[in-house]
Amino acid sequence: MPPPATLARGAVREEGGGTHTMRMPLRAPVLWAAPRGGETTLNRSARLLFRDVRGPDVAVVQEFTPGRAPSGVDLRNFTGNVESVPPCEGHPQGRVLYGTAPRRAPDPAFVRMIEAQGVQPAVAIDMSWLLVGHVDETVHVVRARTERGWTMAVADPHLAVEPLRRAQRAGEGGQRLFPGTSTEHKPTVDAPLSDQDFLAGNEQAARHIDDQTGVLLRETGLPRGDLVRVPELYAMISADRGGPEGALACSPGVANGLSLTARHYAAPYPHGPKVRGREVFRVGTEEALAAGGVRVHWVENFAWSHLAGGQVHCATNALRDTSGNSLVAHRPEWLTVGARRSSEAVRVGSGAPGTQCRQTGRLGSGHRTGAKCPVRRRSGHDAER
Repeated sequence: MPPPATLARGAVREEGGGTHTMRMPLRAPVLWAAPRGGETTLNRSARLLFRDVRGPDVAVVQEFTPGRAPSGVDLRNFTGNVESVPPCEGHPQGRVLYGTAPRRAPDPAFVRMIEAQGVQPAVAIDMSWLLVGHVDETVHVVRARTERGWTMAVADPHLAVEPLRRAQRAGEGGQRLFPGTSTEHKPTVDAPLSDQDFLAGNEQAARHIDDQTGVLLRETGLPRGDLVRVPELYAMISADRGGPEGALACSPGVANGLSLTARHYAAPYPHGPKVRGREVFRVGTEEALAAGGVRVHWVENFAWSHLAGGQVHCATNALRDTSGNSLVAHRPEWLTVGARRSSEAVRVGSGAPGTQCRQTGRLGSGHRTGAKCPVRRRSGHDAER
């Protein structure tokens, strides 16, 4: 079953003035339609929180709007769409970050619960251009060698297309994308570069990401020059034949990974082409993150997550060490739980490290339209998995 929740940490004042820390998984307000006209309930996999996770110092919280009907909008309600950023100007506890769209907003009751904790004013960014539409698809908080101590890793289609062009100029246009994977469709470097719809789609994705980062920079005070950009290709996909299109990662999205600690990042292996023996997407990512002292650990998730519309962050949950023990006590609090901070006073956990991002069954048939992503030609999605 897919992991169902994000994590927060609450601080409850004890008698005598001490502080007792609890971790609080938040059950995603995702609806599940039972077969044959059964009762509509919240996603059944989330019940594991109550059975297997709740216990000493671990509470479980759920909040949702009763009466909603299951629909594609629930893709927005998985908690890969609820992130946070560390402390920034005017916000010593950081800020909540979530994605929204005019016709596909997250569950209003869940959003009110997040915003009601009061110490992390929310930043909402437009995710309407993405098929799934989660903030973890495009940004991730990472360590930085700056006074602030953190920055954002940002998916950048230009950093994926340009290496392909360099490979073509170097006479390597026959090299294959996605070598060593289970997909039957391993296009050459020349193929996407000759597809004007595909290139135009990636230019459009880049503009949308620039708009998103513009909001984040304005709301956090983060300098644009501090951003860490990593390569990612996008393609326009329709969830159902004749349905609306949205962008989805064509190459595994390296920004959609999991911070194990401040210095160690687990990323989907990108399976880019090799030029002079160097895998261009891998090298570009490692060099970009190494500048901030972050080492990349590659995770093979192509078949079990990428082809289903998700990545490493989407398919994992992580319980963080909130003890403040001596091994990590020398770091700022938000770094003690990895590059993405935990919470106090019922603060939302940093980017919901490793939270459920998609219920892949909601993607319907996986019908391809518009700009082509050859790797998705055979990636159908069943209605309920």
